[in-house]
Amino acid sequence: MSKNHQLINTITQPKDTKKILGCLRDNGICLIENYYDQEKCDSIRRSCIERAEVDEDLNYPDGSYRRFDVYKNTGAAANKRVFHVDCFNYEAAILKNDEFLKNIAKAYYNNNNEYSVHVQVYERHQFYHIPVRGFHIDTFETSTFKAMMYLNDVNSNDGPNSYIIGTHKDTELRRKKEFDWGPSVGDDFDNTFKPHPTNFTRNELGPLINNWVKITANKGALILFDTWGVHCGISPAEDGDRHSITNYYRPGKNLPRSDFGFNPDKDYKKYFVKST
Repeated sequence: MSKNHQLINTITQPKDTKKILGCLRDNGICLIENYYDQEKCDSIRRSCIERAEVDEDLNYPDGSYRRFDVYKNTGAAANKRVFHVDCFNYEAAILKNDEFLKNIAKAYYNNNNEYSVHVQVYERHQFYHIPVRGFHIDTFETSTFKAMMYLNDVNSNDGPNSYIIGTHKDTELRRKKEFDWGPSVGDDFDNTFKPHPTNFTRNELGPLINNWVKITANKGALILFDTWGVHCGISPAEDGDRHSITNYYRPGKNLPRSDFGFNPDKDYKKYFVKST
């Protein structure tokens, strides 16, 4: 077992609620091996590639949409995304509505709120001359919960997800970032990119970098994590290729589809492009 997996405390029994919650609360992240079988992962990946590998951004009649580099000029990402995969793929819809994962989110936050998925996103990471976004948290306002599944075997060349263990509990780190240090473009970008409020530099993180783990895993592995922990994708090597699908959880039962907000109509207008 690698140092990474020792730190993450990999779960090999997918429905072990006690171990999963303990791992999440201690580390902010938990890796569950073999959550989905290969045929299901292949089904999702094939249908997403059909929509991701097109020459322009599109809105589809079923409610899904394809985007490339949605955070233009921020250094946040330059990858291919398909939003609302559950609209066109049965296996993805099952994953979105997975009651076990909804209950894990609810139990993790230890409150009476129901949790559900307001957006499900496929991402393909390949080599690109602009690196992927550096160290960041998703928001200062609230901790949110993600479940990311690898749709292919992901090694160190494929741009794995990564996480700094324990930072989900570091309220002082978030306070300093928001009120003292301010926005940053991250370490790998020049001043032609716009600073982002929740991007961290290595200097700001200091010795916390020692708890940085890169999550390599096989197809069907599921990564659960708290977005208040500092995390980032790794830029793929020239021969790298990572396919993943992510459920974004927030409080509420049967939340309407959105981008990263709660109003589908406004979101659609905001991101409107040519429809098929």
